[in-house]
Amino acid sequence: MKIRYKNKFDKNRRDFLKVLTGAGICKGLYQASPLVGGMMLSRLAESQAATPNKSVIVYVPNGCIPDNWFPDANLNNFPAMSAPYAELGVQNECHFLRDMRHHNGGHGLMPVLMNNRWDGDSFDVNIARCIGENTVFPYVNLGVHSNGHGTMTKENGVAVPFEDNPFNAFERLFGNGSTASDPRFNIIDAHKDALSALGNKLGTYEKERLDSHVTAIEETQNRLIALGEGLSCSTGSPPAQFPLEPQTFEQQAKLQADIIALALQCNLTSSCSLGLGNHQGEFSMPYLNFQGIYHASIHGGNGGDPTYPHFSETRAHLSSLSAYLIDRLRVSGLLDTTIFCEISDMGDGDGHGSTKIPLIMAGGGGVIRRGLSNAGSENYTVLNMLHTSAAILGADQHPSYQGYADNVVPGLIA
Repeated sequence: MKIRYKNKFDKNRRDFLKVLTGAGICKGLYQASPLVGGMMLSRLAESQAATPNKSVIVYVPNGCIPDNWFPDANLNNFPAMSAPYAELGVQNECHFLRDMRHHNGGHGLMPVLMNNRWDGDSFDVNIARCIGENTVFPYVNLGVHSNGHGTMTKENGVAVPFEDNPFNAFERLFGNGSTASDPRFNIIDAHKDALSALGNKLGTYEKERLDSHVTAIEETQNRLIALGEGLSCSTGSPPAQFPLEPQTFEQQAKLQADIIALALQCNLTSSCSLGLGNHQGEFSMPYLNFQGIYHASIHGGNGGDPTYPHFSETRAHLSSLSAYLIDRLRVSGLLDTTIFCEISDMGDGDGHGSTKIPLIMAGGGGVIRRGLSNAGSENYTVLNMLHTSAAILGADQHPSYQGYADNVVPGLIA
């Protein structure tokens, strides 16, 4: 008798269980190592058509100066604040949304940036419920100097703080729950038994892919080690807390981006978010020319100069970190199957504006149009952009989809 499925997500779950059974993967082995689950998801994905199935959200606080951020319609000319997208060569992967308004923007409103209410699930959690049922980590929310000032992620109405420490994030995702007395411990050791048991169940190509995943993990671990050289660790205790110093803001942000790309590449999760700073702008990047706190670069720190030289510098730097993540997804071969959204909590940062919000969508292969669009400030908000992402991912058809807006943004979907 023909099997009837409630929806495509029910079918995906059953197909995944068939893949596990067919490969002889027992529940214990699947749970023993995140890499095992990721490899089996890779096997399932290769048997299906390549369609967008991952979501990444990046939060950049406090908007921009619109005239200093929006590129021209042909993406040929980029003002100072958005120039890094062109400098890193990712501009043609992006769709810049102009004249979008905010449904609920401003300082202190981070909890509803990805939500249309103060309870329930934020978009990253809800999208994970819809498309990430088979993943080991349904969602991953990382940050850089959030400093406890605001959260975006909510699960069942409860705020989930950003993980600002890349050492902790890396160990949680790839360390198999192990602890060590030194940050130079070999994370791969934690997976040896599971990888050994899995090895004789895979074909040659899958073994090579597994080796490449392990190599990528080792390379990322080595970068963490290099950044952590000279840190003091107590013998016999877990690794020392990563020093969240303003001077290493850029290094932390890029490591978090690397970890997100790696987690997606290994199919450990389907939904990631990255917060750069916090809603009050209470963080600094003292390696720039402007060495004060970010908030001061927006208000009063420009000496009345209408070109906003200091805000242009700090905002451009945050743009470069968002562009870096887009590039990492591209280099990792993930961008075509990932819907990337950059969001902010304001339009004009100096005026706390609620229109002309700097928003970007990227990825999705040929599903998302590239360029710049004028969606209409009276009709569409950040939530419409997120709903568009959900529609592309098919999550809006899932029975668990919470719903964030009624309409997709016109002109975005090819």
